Amino acid sequence: MKQPTQYFNALSRFVILTSCALFIGWLLDQILLVFVILMGGLFAWYSYNLIRLNEWLWSKKNLYPPSSSGIWSEAFDGIYRLQRKNRSRRKELGQVLKRFRDGAEALPDAAVVVQGNGQILWCNKLAHHVFGLRWPEDNGLLITNLLRHPNFIEQFNQQKLKQDVDEAVLMPSPIDRDSTIEIRMVPYALGQLLILGRDVTQMQRVNQMRKDFIANVSHELRTPLTVLQGYLEMMQDPDMGGTLPNSKAVGMMSDQCERMFNLVNQLLVLSKIEVNRDNIFEYQVDVPAMMLVLEREAEQLNFDRHHKISFDIDQNLLLYGIEDELRSAFTNLVKNAIRYTQNEGEVLVSWREHNQQACFKVTDNGDGIEELHLNRLTERFYRVDKARSRSTGGSGLGLSIVKHVLAHHQSELEINSKVGEGSCFSFCFPTDLIVHRRKNKPAL
Repeated sequence: MKQPTQYFNALSRFVILTSCALFIGWLLDQILLVFVILMGGLFAWYSYNLIRLNEWLWSKKNLYPPSSSGIWSEAFDGIYRLQRKNRSRRKELGQVLKRFRDGAEALPDAAVVVQGNGQILWCNKLAHHVFGLRWPEDNGLLITNLLRHPNFIEQFNQQKLKQDVDEAVLMPSPIDRDSTIEIRMVPYALGQLLILGRDVTQMQRVNQMRKDFIANVSHELRTPLTVLQGYLEMMQDPDMGGTLPNSKAVGMMSDQCERMFNLVNQLLVLSKIEVNRDNIFEYQVDVPAMMLVLEREAEQLNFDRHHKISFDIDQNLLLYGIEDELRSAFTNLVKNAIRYTQNEGEVLVSWREHNQQACFKVTDNGDGIEELHLNRLTERFYRVDKARSRSTGGSGLGLSIVKHVLAHHQSELEINSKVGEGSCFSFCFPTDLIVHRRKNKPAL
């Protein structure tokens, strides 16, 4: 059985009240007065409930509706149900919005949503570090007024004209001019654009290093191969083969083969060091013993240069580390000092503890290095004087090997040099890598 609707109930009550009022007025012979009193009472009742409704709607404390009867009770309950439904929808919408913001903040790219005319609607936190935007201060500003690079403006205008543009834009970072950012624009909802940006500085540097590496290796191998090819062609020519001194040809080819062998060997050493992840604390290196071997090698290399070479070694200062890697780092620095110091110069090699660190230092009184070259000396194949480096047998990889060895052993290379005064190459290992040799107790 269906219940009567609220309108039928309200009308029924009004008819009953009106009938009762008319009957009482007829009995008292005051129909008009009684009817006016009835209307006034109804007006007061409705006004009272309207005031209560208004107070409830504007109240922040009372969540539940006031109690009433009749149509007002149903009105209060209906509004309350609508409020609960709206609160539930707002909560769901808030959760969706929170998930969207959390996802946007988790993006590896800076994200900016703009209107078709370029007005900024929203951006994530990473946009502050990539684009230099501030949120919410930049809300409503034109993106083209903040990112003024011509490449960006050109592609943005093409997007506004609904042209398909798939290429990324490369432009200097507005925060750091030495950095490069890559920007892509994709259509978004309701004619909006989503602008994505990321810092690709390191990627570009790696690509450039790869290109330079390939070019340098090709150049380094081309020269000895050209010499070998030239002598082989001369030997194969019956007219020139008899006039070519065999000893000279064999000597030159042997030197060039040795040069290529050394280059390839150092490249293999560098690759091995870069991928090595051995635990340096598993091995103990007797550095003083290594220095003794290095001193003998230095004397052989110094045979025709007549340098005054001095070794100042702490015989009790050992180290945790990878012996082959450390030997390569020590040897490269000492040999460089001998090679690039003019004849009858001075070279001082030191292995001492200083400020609770184990420090290795190679000092020479050679020609010195200009300051503009110091920051690039550890780059692969970088040379201050290419002709001089090749004449001394250098490959351009020695200091790069030293750099990677030290990075594996929690240290870094320091270079101090003045033109005409000489150079000092040094590095120090932290305290936790130091091992002190146990001194033998005297016999009783």
